[in-house]
Amino acid sequence: MKDLMRKQLIYKKISDLLLGFVFLFVTLIAPVGAAAQAQSIDSLDLLFTIRHIKVDERASKASQARRTALAKAEQQAYFKLLSKITQAEGRAKLPILSRAEQQALVSGIEVVEEHSSSRRYTATLNVRFEPASVSQFLARYGVPHVLSTGRGILVLHAHKDGLSEYLWQPNIATIQARDTVDWLNRIRQYVFPRGEMRERFAVTYREINAFDARGIKDIASLYKVPSALMISSIWDETDSGGRLRYQFLSSDGGLKASAVIDQTGPAAQKNALIQMYENVLEKIDTAWRDQLLVDTGSGGDMEVLVPTTNLQVLTDIKKRLDDVTLVQGYKILSVGLPFSKVAFHYTGREDQLRLALRYSGLTLGMYGDQRLLKQRIAENEH
Repeated sequence: MKDLMRKQLIYKKISDLLLGFVFLFVTLIAPVGAAAQAQSIDSLDLLFTIRHIKVDERASKASQARRTALAKAEQQAYFKLLSKITQAEGRAKLPILSRAEQQALVSGIEVVEEHSSSRRYTATLNVRFEPASVSQFLARYGVPHVLSTGRGILVLHAHKDGLSEYLWQPNIATIQARDTVDWLNRIRQYVFPRGEMRERFAVTYREINAFDARGIKDIASLYKVPSALMISSIWDETDSGGRLRYQFLSSDGGLKASAVIDQTGPAAQKNALIQMYENVLEKIDTAWRDQLLVDTGSGGDMEVLVPTTNLQVLTDIKKRLDDVTLVQGYKILSVGLPFSKVAFHYTGREDQLRLALRYSGLTLGMYGDQRLLKQRIAENEH
């Protein structure tokens, strides 16, 4: 009898210990899961949102001016989105969409700032697109597109105008050019330093001009980005305008290039700098799009387990799979409790498939030696 009681006591202690480990494990992973989910949603929103579209329209009535402005904002955002997530050769395959067809891809418009009078409407708008609708449209014409954003990068520009050298205190032309260029709606997220004293001590004009990256990491870490874009430019005035010579280096991918821009007119330096920034950003974004484009030349077949506590869960997952453009021809192999089994063919690499599934509210993981497909936690609450 004593042996039985001793065994029961030992069993209870072991059970309590195991329950404690389970509770601790759940407590630790819950915030991580929530953070990962939030990061995925933020990344998706960032990729398919075109920000800070400025409109200024006049009409006989303010309401008409507003309608016209919103329509133009959607059109402008549509072309910016295509430039952001597809390559030029892919965009050449696409048909010209009507205004209604473009509007069908939009999921919402956020008003950042607006002003209205009796006949005029001005605003700054963020236009959000529905990822599934855009992906389906592009897939219909065989146009690959990116499914995630690139890493953040710190911008450090050393500029010389005559005998003056600028890094931490840019000249007027550099400031005006920087403010004119669209840095927001890019694959990579560009960050500018604040110019604090510790940053000025860490990196000098001559070091950026020579692409000396020894002090770059310390500054980049302040802004939680892993790398820096170093730009060196020299402006020489001429009788009709001037000549801008520039070169740049991306510290992570080693992307490097140089060019010369001749510009005429009273704002020659500013316009040359604008063209330089546009050229540099497009080269970097093009290189990153090459890495992030969905590889439609690869693919495979996959069988997955689906947790099914009821048929509604399976129905919801089927609806979400319909929104994943990389998935084709799925079929249900078996239905049961606690798991059903689904098979499908997919296009692209498996890591691209995982990302596309996350965008549709699904996660692809492992259950033993089998793949497990399930809805993201609390997805229905968003």
